[in-house]
This record gives sequence, structure tokens and C-alpha cells, in this order.
Amino acid sequence: MTELFRYTFFLLILESESIQTIHTMDILYLVKNNTELSAFNSFHESLLRRGISLNAFPLFLDLDKPFASVSKFNTQLVSPDLLVMSSQVCGSLATGSWLDGISLPQICHNDGSVERTSFLVDIFEKKCLQSSGPETLSTTQCMESLKLQPEPNMILGSLVSDLQWSHVTIFFEDRMDTIVTSVSTQLSQLNVKCSMYRLNVNHTDEEIYDLIRRAISRLPVSGRNFLILCDGTCGRRVLDQADRLDDRETAIYMMSAWLLLMSMEDYTMLQDVQYKLDNVAALLLPSLILPYASITQATNSCSEGHLVTLLHQPTSRQWSPVGYVGKSGQMIVPAAIFPNKNYGFNKRKLQIVTILLYPFAMKNSTLGNDTYTGICLDLLQELAATFNFTYEVSEPPDGEYGRIFNGSWTGVVGLLERREVDMAVAPLTVTQEREKVMDFVYPYYYDTGAALYKLPDKMSKKWLTLIRPFKWEVFLCLGIVFISMTFLLSGMEYVNVRKKKLSMTAAEILSSSIWHISGTFFRHGSNSLPKSSPGRILISFVWLFCIIMVAAYSGNLIAFLTVSKNYPPFKTLAEVAEQSDYTWGTDGGSMWTTLFQTSNRSDYRKIWQGIMNHNRSNPDVLSLNQDLHRRHVEDGSYIFIFDRDVIDIWSLDNCDLILLEETFYQITYAVGLPQNSPYGRMISEKMLKIEQSGLLQIWRSRWWPKGSGCAGKTQVQAKIIELIDLQSAFYFLGVGLCTALLVLLGERLRQCCT
Repeated sequence: MTELFRYTFFLLILESESIQTIHTMDILYLVKNNTELSAFNSFHESLLRRGISLNAFPLFLDLDKPFASVSKFNTQLVSPDLLVMSSQVCGSLATGSWLDGISLPQICHNDGSVERTSFLVDIFEKKCLQSSGPETLSTTQCMESLKLQPEPNMILGSLVSDLQWSHVTIFFEDRMDTIVTSVSTQLSQLNVKCSMYRLNVNHTDEEIYDLIRRAISRLPVSGRNFLILCDGTCGRRVLDQADRLDDRETAIYMMSAWLLLMSMEDYTMLQDVQYKLDNVAALLLPSLILPYASITQATNSCSEGHLVTLLHQPTSRQWSPVGYVGKSGQMIVPAAIFPNKNYGFNKRKLQIVTILLYPFAMKNSTLGNDTYTGICLDLLQELAATFNFTYEVSEPPDGEYGRIFNGSWTGVVGLLERREVDMAVAPLTVTQEREKVMDFVYPYYYDTGAALYKLPDKMSKKWLTLIRPFKWEVFLCLGIVFISMTFLLSGMEYVNVRKKKLSMTAAEILSSSIWHISGTFFRHGSNSLPKSSPGRILISFVWLFCIIMVAAYSGNLIAFLTVSKNYPPFKTLAEVAEQSDYTWGTDGGSMWTTLFQTSNRSDYRKIWQGIMNHNRSNPDVLSLNQDLHRRHVEDGSYIFIFDRDVIDIWSLDNCDLILLEETFYQITYAVGLPQNSPYGRMISEKMLKIEQSGLLQIWRSRWWPKGSGCAGKTQVQAKIIELIDLQSAFYFLGVGLCTALLVLLGERLRQCCT
């Protein structure tokens, strides 16, 4: 039925010079039952929606009494302009010769096809000859082109099927209700989900913008496929507003596809567009079959449909044909409808943010031009080549990685949160707090936290050489043994003197015991042995004890004197927090400040408390300038806490710098994107391929320092003993001399007094 109605409408256009002529035409539709009557009513309503008000009405035909029906026809409408009937009615009337003598256009239809009478064929031939010159179509070609125009819903259904769309969003205007209904029915048969938004002339640009924004927010990335069913003016307004959307938030330029249905006459309205939308195509059909086209636009009834797409050219955007509608109404698409999808970002310029950190990102300034190099820039160039984009690199104005300050994020993370940049390619650490406001892709580097400091000056503690072989606990125990053995030996000797009634005082016994024990400890012996047998047994075991202790002490002392090795003052972060000889700090704009400030670990909290205490007297402990931290470390008594591999490079050129033995908190670097970016998955897949290909190792070997200036210096090696190594022995001798002089002075004073 639909083909018959369009064909009828086509005939009216051929036979009419203007729409005013159509308004005066009379159409009679001979129907035999209510089914044909419903079809006629639908046809009549469709004409009214097109603004064509005809004198069209049905007439029931009784096939058993055709004479009475024709008589009624002659009395009710003497000379209609067009007679429409089904093939069954047409056959009944023709059999009885009831159509003889009726000189008016007649259309008979049969099962959706149209049978034209010889009278109609004559009309078509005349019209073709009138509109065709000698250089145009022949009569046969023109007659072939006058076949029924293709159904828009069938063409669109074919295109959606070829594109393998699973979801389609349709923007349409009121006059397209019929086509929209047909298209949605066709798509539902293809199991394609549809969302529809009605537009009218009263919609402002901002309302259309909000409508598109809401539609996109409800769609998955794979479902951002749009059909625009309206005239050229409306279609351009929709595309204009879609082109205004923030690509950093929606990825609308690359992750969407737009297909317009419009007349060939409206095509000129879109020829000069320069949209940033990558995937835009238009299906151009003759205006005859589109409900919004005026009759006067139908100047070429023999035109075919075309499919064009908006391509990226070096300096502009240009439309290019990719398909056409065949004579039979079949959609023929020899090329890709959206070829720009195969070219990533299509050379679009992205704003990239990085942060300077050797060897990941370094800046070279020459004649006012800043160029960036490093591992991150090699990675950026690989991504740009893969996804076909250009870029402009900048740094965060505050120079920070990103931390929460006064309730908002700073640095690189803040730029991504506010969508001021497209991507961060920097040594940016992945943290749980940052992932709440931005997205990270697959990581490209793995590291741990560490602390770097300068070893204490070796010469400053050389005077402790004689006591360094033993810890203080050992010396304490030796003192206790000396005192206890002295009094124990004195007691044994005193008992023996009382028993044998020898003439020795208690003071003499104590003095003798002290010298016996002292001689044993220092391995020089004594001129006499204890008088008692228990005392001799005791002193023998004290000798054995002292031999073992002196051997251990001597061996360790030799090692301290002959081997150059400086022991670290602390080995763990907890020990750092407990000592007071060193101050410590970190990069004030990095994740370490957030970690220490918010962590529940006691050692992390103590580290942060120490930083706050040191910050009162030295604000540099939270400086963003890492060169300043390095100078403080090299000056001594300062510990810098940061990423291990980065600060380990500092120790390659300065052998006095050493890393804390303990490593803590595993970290990863990753490329950052604005939150909920649709590009995350494809960039993560690329990062995984880069890791598997070994490119990261190549880039690291290119930029990482070669070798170390401290090679061999950290190995344990023997050295010549210098005077400064034995200074403690002279100090000990001086203490003995002073003690002896004091005793001598005391004796002289006592002698003078007596």
C-alpha cells in the first residue's frame, strides 16, 4: 500500500505545475472492503501532514453489482482527476468493459506492486520528453527511472545493519513521524535498540545542546550512534550543538557516529562545515520521497540517492562520496561509511601535561623554544604515532604532582580533575585518592619509596676507635665482672688472713685484689698469687675469661683499624623517626606528603610529625625544588624521602650518599586521563603492548645514567693504619697519665699534712 501511495503522489507531481494545482485535484479511490478503506485513510492523512489538502474520498464497489457502483460513481463525481483501485477491482471493471470511455489517469495495484495502464505510460513518456534534452536521458532510461523511489526506512535499516550498530539515537522533527515510525520498526526487527528525541522549530540552540548532552550521558561508548531525520537547517543545528560538547568530558569527536537523512537540495547547507566531529555521513535522497521537501524543489525526478562522508583533509573538512542508491532501491556502499574511525584522533592536537624529573622528563630551552625529552616523551611519541594525534606539552603552573590543598587538588592531578588538559604523561604515581578524581591507564613503571642521606664524617668519630669493637652492653658487663670479681677475691683473701692470723689490713687485702684482677684483665699478670686456694682457683678462671674477651676485642679492633667501612647510623624508617642527628623532608607536591599525612602506620605518622617540626625552622624540607633537596643531602645531616630509582641516580656521582636499607610502599607510574575518559581502555591496551614489546627497557637504557663514579669504592678493602686511626689509644694513655699525676699529688698532700 505504501508504494502505491508514494507512486500516486509521484504522479500528482508529474501532472502538476505547482502545489496550488494539486490543491484543486479530485481523487477517487475505489475500495471493495474495510481493509482497503483503512489504507486509503492512512494515505489521505499522510497527504494532509505534507500540507497537501486534496478532494480525495473513497467509494465502495460491489463486485457482484459493478453496474450500480459505476452508476453511483458517475452521479457523485463526474470527472475526477485520478482514479485509484486495487487490481481485483480493476480486473472486474475491465472484464465488463466498465472502464471503456473513461479518459482519466488510473492506477491499479497488486500485492504492493503497481500496474500502470497504457494511458499512464503515455503520460510518463510525455513528461520525460518534456524534461529531457537531447544530451540527457533517453525515453527508455527515463521510464526506468520513474520506478518507485526507495523506502527511506529500508535504506536506513540496511545501513545500520552494515554498520553493526547495537543502539541508535534518533533526533527528528515533527514532519518525519511517518519515517521515524517505519525506521524504528525496521531497527527493532534488526534487534537494534532505539532512543528517540523530537525536535521542533521552537527549540533554541541551548535546548538542543542540553538534549544532546543528556542523550550522550545515558549511552555507553559503543552506543553513541545517531540518526538525524530532519531538513538541512535542522540537521545543521543538531551538528553545530554536538560539535560544541566538551571532548575531554564526552570524547564526542572520536567516539560517536552521526548519520543524516536529507534531500539533495539541502546538501548545500552542509558543504562548508568544519566540524571537529570525526564521523559524520549524510544520506542524500530525492526530495520527492521526503515529507518536508516542497513540491517546487522536485526539479529532477530522475535523481538517485547518494551517501557522502565528511573526511579530514590537510587544511579543511570535505565531503566525499562513499555509496549510492541503486535503481532498484538497494544501498550500495563500496567504501567505509566512517573511514575516519581508522585514523585515531585524525591529527587533532591534544594538550599534554608533564612534570620535570630526570630521567623521565627534561626541558631544553633554546632561543625561547622549549623542547622536552626523556622516557615520558618517548612514550608520548609512541602514543601519538599509534593514535594519530599531535600534541603540545606544558607543565603545571604550581609545579606540583598533585595533593589536596584547601579542599582542592593541585598540580597535574588538579589539571586533569578540572579537564584543562587531555592527558598527563609524567612520572605520576597511582594512588587511591587520585583515582577518585581522575583515571589511570595500565602502568608503565614500577618503583618503591626510599630515603637518601649522607654518611656521617668518618673522622668525627675516630676517637671512639678503641671502644667501637664492643657495644656498650659488653663494656657494662665487663665492668660488673671486674668489680664483682675484685670484691669476691677480697672476701676470700680476708677469710684466709683471719684464719692464719696474718698481719694484713682490709685495705691491703682490697688493694692486692684490685691489682690481681687488673693484671688478669690486661693480661700482664701479678708479682704474687692469692694466698688462699679458693682465690687462686677464682683467678685462674678469670684469666681464661679474659683471654677469650681480649681475643675477641683484638680481632675486632684489627678489623676496625685495617678495613675502611662506614656503618649506616640507621637502617629503617622507624629508626630515622627516632633519631635526632638528621632532619628529613620530601617533595611538598608529591604523593609522599599525602601518604605520610593520612597513613595509619605509626612510623609514617612519626615521619610526618618530624617533617612538620623541621618545617618550622627550615621550610626547605617541603620544597618543590629537588635540586635544593639534593644540596641539603650533600651538605649532610639531611634525609630526602622520595622514589627510589630517582634518588639512587644522585648517589651514582657522590659516593658519600647512601640509600636507606629499608624500602617501603610499592609505587607505579601511569599515564593519567580525565575521569571516566572513554580513551582509557584503548590506551591501556597500547601500554600493555609497549610493555610486552620491550620498548620501555630500550627507553630506560637510552636515558638512564651509564655506570657509576663510585664503582669499586663501596667494596670492602684494606688500608694503611694512620695516626688518626689510633688517636683513641693516645687519649687513653693521656687519661692514665692524668690519673697517675692526681694520685701522686694526693699522696704528697697527705704526706705534707701528716
